[in-house]
Amino acid sequence: MLTRSGLLILFSAVLSGCSLTSQEQHQQTLDAINNIETNLKTDYVALNDHLASQQTRIATLEQQVSDMSDTLKIVSNTQARQVANEPEPKVVYVDREIPVPQAQGKTILGETEWVWIDAANSNYKARVDTGATTSSLNATDIQEFERDGKTWVSFKLAHTAPNKDTEEADLSVATIEAPVKRWVKIRQASAEELERRPVVELRIRLGDLHEKTQFTLADRSQMEFPVLLGREFFKDIAVVDVSQSYIHPKFAAEQK
Repeated sequence: MLTRSGLLILFSAVLSGCSLTSQEQHQQTLDAINNIETNLKTDYVALNDHLASQQTRIATLEQQVSDMSDTLKIVSNTQARQVANEPEPKVVYVDREIPVPQAQGKTILGETEWVWIDAANSNYKARVDTGATTSSLNATDIQEFERDGKTWVSFKLAHTAPNKDTEEADLSVATIEAPVKRWVKIRQASAEELERRPVVELRIRLGDLHEKTQFTLADRSQMEFPVLLGREFFKDIAVVDVSQSYIHPKFAAEQK
């Protein structure tokens, strides 16, 4: 059996072993902390070196941008001086003739064309009718009067023209005065009595044609075309190709 002194010796040995184990663990913890501190210092130094390198790079780029800006200013000033010393360009106007479609020396007309009427100072849509002998013009408010001993008429010629601002059709009305060349009597299909109509002579333009032609004045406001051109206008000078329309461009009057 163990004596009291033996128990004391055994207890002292156990306490001594526990003390040694605790000291070893403490030392290991201190070593780990020292390693972490060393690594942090190393990373901090590396980060400072990288930051210094980036700042140097930024300073270099800023200097390059400044140099490029100075170069651009020099080039811009040089070009400005060159432009100031250059003579102004001369504008040369070249007359360009628009080819007129012809067949056997005659002007070709489409079934529909733009017609310029000198007295109205405007272009009008016209139907070229090979079945009609005389030409006809849309005329309203026809007033007969005398001038220099001759019979004249005043009438209104109306047509619709596109409005560039509203993209809608506007009604354009021109008042024309002309001497009466002759009178004709026409029987309408819906009437039994003959209707007396004046015939006037007006100068018109169509392509390269600038001719005087006679028009019977009639209310064509319900018709699509305010002008109808009959055979008397284009005989011997033009032929009609009914498969085409608006072969010739609008006439543009000179602005004075």
